[in-house]
Amino acid sequence: MPEATSKHILILGGGFAGLQAAQTLEKIYSKRDDIDITLISEKNYLVYTSMLAEVVSSSIEAKHVVIPLRESVRKTTFKELEVKKIDHDKKAVTCIHPQTHETHVITYDYIVIAMGSKTGFHNVKGAEEFSYPLKNLADAMVLRSHVIDMFELADIEENHALRSSLLTFAIVGGGYTGIEVAAELNDFVDTSRRFYKNVKSDEVKVVVIDPGDRIMHEMSEGLAQYGMNLLKKRGMEFHLNTRVESVGVDRVVTGDGDTIKTHTAIWAAGTAPQPVIAALPFADKKGRIEVNEFTEVPGYDGVWALGDCAVVPDPHTGKPYPPTAQHAIREATRTAHNVAAYIDGKESEKRAFIYVTQGMLAPLGHRSAVAEIKGFRFSGFFAWFMWRAIYLGKLPGWDRKIRVALDWFLDIFLPKDIVQLRFLIKPSQSPPEDEG
Repeated sequence: MPEATSKHILILGGGFAGLQAAQTLEKIYSKRDDIDITLISEKNYLVYTSMLAEVVSSSIEAKHVVIPLRESVRKTTFKELEVKKIDHDKKAVTCIHPQTHETHVITYDYIVIAMGSKTGFHNVKGAEEFSYPLKNLADAMVLRSHVIDMFELADIEENHALRSSLLTFAIVGGGYTGIEVAAELNDFVDTSRRFYKNVKSDEVKVVVIDPGDRIMHEMSEGLAQYGMNLLKKRGMEFHLNTRVESVGVDRVVTGDGDTIKTHTAIWAAGTAPQPVIAALPFADKKGRIEVNEFTEVPGYDGVWALGDCAVVPDPHTGKPYPPTAQHAIREATRTAHNVAAYIDGKESEKRAFIYVTQGMLAPLGHRSAVAEIKGFRFSGFFAWFMWRAIYLGKLPGWDRKIRVALDWFLDIFLPKDIVQLRFLIKPSQSPPEDEG
């Protein structure tokens, strides 16, 4: 606990926003001993979510896309805890340890809330129970193991219809995450099926389902159409203007009454607020925190919010900034300086968060991608090379850069790893022995 004369800044969330805020505050207060900084996260690492799809396809080793939080901070005290309640009146946060469930109460003087979001199932029947989200490292490992298990089961299955359902992979959501995992998965199943003698090429299918009229709405229509046409040529199917009504252990039922027989429904259809955030008195009706241009929570002194859990206004459009990593990192840097200005009584030094999106990139597998960078549009191999170069450059530390670069290099020449880790499979997802 901080001394009575110290000022304690508590940061909730170890994602891009929380870690960047801690690192920036460390630099600002590197020579002061009267400022204590604590970072709380239920996991002791930061995961590069944009690379999770490549973990599923065995292009990257899982441990290479995570960064230990303890190695990333020096002055900051890190605590691996799960936040259960925030009481700003008492300036206290109640947490539990993820394994022991022991309760801890952390007090603070100033608080920065950057807890992100969770997978949103939007009350779709069976979605939470029977679909596979892709939000963290464990999700990627479970999905990868399950996909391999489907091939193993299909290889010994004699019934053609059941074999086809085992080898149909449905992705719910055609945004960036959905398309990235669909493209990587399509590459993975295409190259892996040669190891299974009883699997026929026409039995393996990757399907994307989205309620919109096109994929990747964040991208320009032309590039989005280019991406879809390219993926169609590789055998993928797209069900646009289609909502999912329910998800079962062996099927996805759409709103138009169609049934897609599959034992693998991958959920990439958006996010939902953290329950802890939604319970706050200053949360809006959607369970997020509305902040002003300084990322302060109006009416609550000493409270800032940023990242996915916050609604940060964009003065250029009047709409909130999108919940992407590039915005979260820059929001965190500005927030840290505003926190310091508030603590040091230099209100005139506060600055509004103003940022213009630098660009968007989306890999499409087979060494192809689409990209929009500062108004310029790219596609194909060059966009793919640009995506890898940019994301490799963003990885902190030469050790991570070298490991990921080696993974990518070896992936060009070596076959996909199809080792199946059965202990990672959800028991509820095991397919029935006989459909009857």
